[in-house]
Amino acid sequence: RIEKLQQIGYISSSDDGIIITMARRLTTIFFTLVASLCPLTAAESVPPKSVSNDATAGNDSCLDASDAKKSSVYVIGDIHGDVLCAISWVVRTGVIGNLLDESSKSDESASDVYQKLNNPSEWKWNDDQASLVFMGDYVDKGPTSRHTVEFVKNLTTAFPAKVTGILGNHELELLRDRDARMMPYQRYSSYTHAVVHPGEYHNYLDDVRSLDEKDDIVLDQLYEAVMEVYAFRAHSAVRMVPELPTTTTHHQHYGIQYAITDIVDPKHRDLARERLEEYQAAYLNAFRSGTELGDFVEKRPIVHLAENINTLFVHGGVSHEIGTQYFAKGKEGADMLNKVWWEHSHEGKLVDFLSREDDLGHVVYELLTYRGNHPGYANWETQGEFDDDESDLDQVCATLHDMLSKMDGIDRIAVGHTPNDEIQIRCDGAFLALDSTLGRWIRGTGNEYCPGPEHFERRQGVDVARTSRNGNYRCGDIKKVCEGQIVRLDSDMSVNILTM
Repeated sequence: RIEKLQQIGYISSSDDGIIITMARRLTTIFFTLVASLCPLTAAESVPPKSVSNDATAGNDSCLDASDAKKSSVYVIGDIHGDVLCAISWVVRTGVIGNLLDESSKSDESASDVYQKLNNPSEWKWNDDQASLVFMGDYVDKGPTSRHTVEFVKNLTTAFPAKVTGILGNHELELLRDRDARMMPYQRYSSYTHAVVHPGEYHNYLDDVRSLDEKDDIVLDQLYEAVMEVYAFRAHSAVRMVPELPTTTTHHQHYGIQYAITDIVDPKHRDLARERLEEYQAAYLNAFRSGTELGDFVEKRPIVHLAENINTLFVHGGVSHEIGTQYFAKGKEGADMLNKVWWEHSHEGKLVDFLSREDDLGHVVYELLTYRGNHPGYANWETQGEFDDDESDLDQVCATLHDMLSKMDGIDRIAVGHTPNDEIQIRCDGAFLALDSTLGRWIRGTGNEYCPGPEHFERRQGVDVARTSRNGNYRCGDIKKVCEGQIVRLDSDMSVNILTM
């Protein structure tokens, strides 16, 4: 019909993308309305969006008429090192029974709640019509990244046909950091913000030795040192490394002038250097190829196509060029990219794979980091600039609709990576931005490292600093409750937003 309209000059070929996408959505809405023999409730509103606090919302008397064949995908955005919120949001979906020991309490610490997870063999999947997707970025910014990765791993192992955890850019950088050719200051994890939270390091010593009082002292010193970095806005000048090299000045080309231990109290400096070197080795060793965690992260898919809702899940985004070139055949393209990634994710291959221009490494990297599907990010890739007036929204959506019209079996793209306080639904529901800042640390202190409730509780009786020495920086408070939003995407293309 579109071709006929083009032949008589009623529409132009440039309108194809928008018209095809609109036609698909109108068809979905039509059949949804026809099938709805009962009145719509607040949680059953017509696409593209409804807001509900009931994970299983619906009118029970209407289930046989309209919901019997409806399938759903629950989606949890970037968790960033906060296992308490990872568990809490899974509980919120209601899809898994017997997840936690019945003695668990709402005011317990993350480590206590994690310890009260039942054995995965005892978990029960509650809804045959539902599945669960995690959007990546399980690690960094918060102090329980290891626990978060282990939790998602256990979910995907217990329910391989129901739970999918895609790869985030922070996991990619973690895997890249394992390369032995990298100097410590060259690693992504060496930044004094936005990556490995100092409180995370202690989680990897169980594989080596028990914690002692000196470990608490070093952690206090690292917190105090990063507050000095933030007070002087010296983020790019200081690296979270034990020492900088003395035989080369190569690091100075990057503007790096200090190791974090140079800022530590002199009486603890040697201890901090010794322990930080140990911590960082244990951290990387836990994710080596051939280890349980390393193999799990390496096998995370780059993209996931949920065919029951025609939605492509990818951490960063999809440019028009990559979308039309690699997803024209839909699932075939998704499977190919995942296969290529799995063939090159080993620590002996990864860095070279990502650095070759003639390989698919650049495609993988862009899928995990691209932000051009969001309004205001036109200059982000080239200049690192963001425009918050969203004046380019119409153009961004037109480009997206045109791309979707050329992607087989894909009507919608869902991404994480770019944080907002709330989920964003754009382009008539064709673009879902699902990173609503679910982790308590990134929500409380952004990309900067601050101690949280558990550290203060463990250090009772010790004067733990919250403010830099000159008073120019103060750590924000980390709440005990989880905030943000997740979604349930139904096969009728409705988007149901869930809050705590």
